[in-house]
Amino acid sequence: MSNQSLVGTLPIYAQHLAELTGVKVHVEGIQAKTDGKNVFVPFTEDDLPLSFGYIAHECSHVRNTDMGCFRDSSPTPFRKNLLNILEDIRIERLSMDQYPGTESDIRYLNRKVLLEPFRPEQVDDCPALHVIHNGILYGGYWLLQEPQLEVPAKAYLARMETLLGADLTDQILTLVKNTLTCASTTDVLALVDAIIDLLPSQEDEQEDAQPQPEQGSEGAPQDSQESGGGDQEQEQKQDGSAGPGDDGKEEGQPESKQETSDGGQSGSEPQDQSQPSGGSNAGDDGQEISQSSNGSGKPSPEASNLREQAKDATEADLKGLISEVGDKAGELLGRKAVRDGNPRRPFSLDGRGRNRSDQASVRRVQLGIEQSAGLRQCLNGLLQAQVDCRVRLKRQGKRIDTGRIAMMKGGETRVFRSKSRAERQSASIQILLDKSGSMKNAMDQAEAAVYAVLSALEGLPLVTTGAMSFPNKTNDGVERCALIKSPKERLIRAVSEGGFGAMSEGGTPLAQALWPAAVEVLRAKGEKKILFVITDGGPNAGTTHAAKEFIQRCEISGIEVIGLGFGDANEQILKLLFNHYCAVGEVANLKNSLFGLVREALAA
Repeated sequence: MSNQSLVGTLPIYAQHLAELTGVKVHVEGIQAKTDGKNVFVPFTEDDLPLSFGYIAHECSHVRNTDMGCFRDSSPTPFRKNLLNILEDIRIERLSMDQYPGTESDIRYLNRKVLLEPFRPEQVDDCPALHVIHNGILYGGYWLLQEPQLEVPAKAYLARMETLLGADLTDQILTLVKNTLTCASTTDVLALVDAIIDLLPSQEDEQEDAQPQPEQGSEGAPQDSQESGGGDQEQEQKQDGSAGPGDDGKEEGQPESKQETSDGGQSGSEPQDQSQPSGGSNAGDDGQEISQSSNGSGKPSPEASNLREQAKDATEADLKGLISEVGDKAGELLGRKAVRDGNPRRPFSLDGRGRNRSDQASVRRVQLGIEQSAGLRQCLNGLLQAQVDCRVRLKRQGKRIDTGRIAMMKGGETRVFRSKSRAERQSASIQILLDKSGSMKNAMDQAEAAVYAVLSALEGLPLVTTGAMSFPNKTNDGVERCALIKSPKERLIRAVSEGGFGAMSEGGTPLAQALWPAAVEVLRAKGEKKILFVITDGGPNAGTTHAAKEFIQRCEISGIEVIGLGFGDANEQILKLLFNHYCAVGEVANLKNSLFGLVREALAA
């Protein structure tokens, strides 16, 4: 792992998408979830595209989904499931359109969740309501988003045609295709209701059955005459050609038109009247079953009350169905995180730490101010780019080199002086402060050093600075890093907001705390990327190798990591972790100890 760059890792991607979407993304814990404002994803490097797709999916939910519609639909589980399916398609398409880089990851998630678990034998074993559910799920994704779902989609749609008939299936799929035209979750819910209303119902059959005796009294003789006339003509024309007479065509056409019209209805009576004559010609009932199975007839008896089933179905009735691909992906990620069993998952960056003292803040800030003046003068010069500043002679310019005027008689025309302008080099600098229990006696000096460096660098063009501390145990019991100063924040505001005055606590989970610090350095603009780690050099037992390995990954990623030792730290301890280090001890020694390292880092 030590030879892998940090670019493209899960925390980096999460931070990047969080900046794009404005949704807070936390890489922590072992459970993937969202609370409507924040997205949480467990750290795993086993299947990064799935993690990336999950983050993109849930961020789009937070941005575009009205959760009130899900609360409204929750009393009817089947309705809520269909809303989940179509809303997922809508918000995923929005993410692809707004942030094209998310498309490949979202489509990977769709295949992982829907295609890999599919087994053809499952289709025939499904109850009727499950067939409708999965037909809309797979059919919708296949038609609107993921072509590779063709096989499962066609399998479920074929079974769906067997239940509903081709025309009714087409009507439902037409509504499903309208998902991408919906402007809101409310529109999607209206689409779901329209789909449920299309499902066959016993109420519809009863309503159709009541007026039909009157129609039958007027229309039945006519139908019987037509059918009878057709039979007579068929007998008379057995020896002749099928269509020389125009009358035969006129009487044959209404039958075909009536059959087509019936196919578009939910089971109309005229189709039943035409079947006996068809049955007398065909000879048995097997052809009627085949007509129903190929989708040309009315809905099968199994589907006669699907609307009632949809409205009455409980969560238990729908158990095992996938309706929210994001939730299913979250389950997969959670299982991967548990199977990983990695006890050193990265910390995320939280807000200001609460375990602090105003008196300590004032004391340390004042000490830092006293030591920052000399640092500023040095760092201001060191942040110049390495350019060739030698004087050059040109044939044109604004300044003449008076010493070369006499050479003009000999034909020398390069008498103008030109000097390259030194350009300031951009830099991104982050400070990670160890405030573990072992740093208790060194906290004043260490935090004063943080302030001194930040103060010396503040205001320099093309330089961004930030700082954070660890460990910080929050109310939910999760350890994170605490913010001292953000890159876009002025130092005076960071002080007033409680960034300084931290009290020591806990252990030294350095390997985990390095993650958010490295993320902040990489995301900030700057040709030079520097991470100062202020510590006593003693990580938690058994984690020294992991911390060393991560520092190597930082350097491969272009981050210069510098260890500044305080407290009990000495060079023997620091060299076990860092390639660049110095034992400072007290903030008064900071200038002399730091200048050599900073010069090497910024001017290399």
